[in-house]
Amino acid sequence: MGLTQRLALRNLARNRRRTLLTAMIISLSLTALMFTDALIQGMTDTMVRSATRLYSGDAQIHHRDFLARQDESRVIDDPDTVLDQLAREPEVAGFAARALAFGMVSSAASNRAVQVVGIDPVAEASVSKIADAMIAGDYLSAAGPVTQILMGDRLAELLEAQLGDRIVVSVNNQVTEAAEQQLFRVSGIFHLNARAMDENLVFIRLPEAQAMMGLDNAVHEIAFNLSTASLATNTGLGLWQRLSNERQVAQGWTELMPQLSTMLQLTNSSTLIAGVVLFILAGLGVINGLFMSIYERTYEFGVLLAIGTRRRQLFRLIMTEGFILAVGAIGIGLVLGVLLISWSASVGIDYGSMEISGVALAEIIRPQHRIMQYSVLPLWVLAMTLVACIYPAIHAARIVPAKALHKSL
Repeated sequence: MGLTQRLALRNLARNRRRTLLTAMIISLSLTALMFTDALIQGMTDTMVRSATRLYSGDAQIHHRDFLARQDESRVIDDPDTVLDQLAREPEVAGFAARALAFGMVSSAASNRAVQVVGIDPVAEASVSKIADAMIAGDYLSAAGPVTQILMGDRLAELLEAQLGDRIVVSVNNQVTEAAEQQLFRVSGIFHLNARAMDENLVFIRLPEAQAMMGLDNAVHEIAFNLSTASLATNTGLGLWQRLSNERQVAQGWTELMPQLSTMLQLTNSSTLIAGVVLFILAGLGVINGLFMSIYERTYEFGVLLAIGTRRRQLFRLIMTEGFILAVGAIGIGLVLGVLLISWSASVGIDYGSMEISGVALAEIIRPQHRIMQYSVLPLWVLAMTLVACIYPAIHAARIVPAKALHKSL
């Protein structure tokens, strides 16, 4: 260890309380940065799963004009071929065809405009969580003598409907261009923890929906999940080209829900914003601590300069003190960060029924570890500390010996 390093350690140990407080500012800043990044990553992952795995799926296939025009006549004419192709794709984990229509549901007490969704109960269970969201009654059966309908708990309250009640469903028939009505019986009530879905969706079996809508074998939408959810954001994946043609298009959730994608991109900037704020606060603390130390040693610095010590050596001494202080504080901050993130990940953070950009946080948020929390963030903190040391170091190097020797502490 060189003379500069020994002097730096001795000066830091001279006032242990001030050194400890300054180190705490640096270490807690790093801990806060690590936890902020871990929380944002956990929240992002939860929001994506809540937005995709709850109902919509990681990706969907539609007629090219269906989403833009919301035209129920724009359908996928040969869904069986598409489903067979999806079954051969190694990246696809589950898929389900759906028939969609805006319609009206009427009970003995009230009526309401909803979206009627025809599903294959077995296939749908591999894509969405409707089957797991049942709070009363039973999920749709593959076949049965009684026409079944599922609705959300909020919709059931608005219609004053209960299990077993009769519900009239009205949709537009694409062949006759007239309203088609059919009587259903409430077989199940679900709660997806998303207000829009629990109020505005009803599910019936796919063959019955196709018959009412006059679609024959056609469907409006094929939803599918991928083996890894992050694949949906990979626009270069060959899957999109293989499943798209001149009549239909396959799109991931980032294209289907651009508002959510944009919001998540802004959310990812939160670490940078939090970092800037913490850097300013921590930097001011470091500057204050070093200036107090320099003020107490003004006479000593004057003596050193008077006997021939070069100004750049004093500059190097203050920077070394800041470096040693930062390295020690970063080590403590890393330990605290690991402990805090690990504990919060095991316990989880429950936001209840909170919705962000229309997405309900249906799962407990668990902060996530990332490599950059242990590589990039500590380097940021080290750089911040060294930058904060520059001004005090320059001030110490510019001390005038004649004035400093008149000061005695």
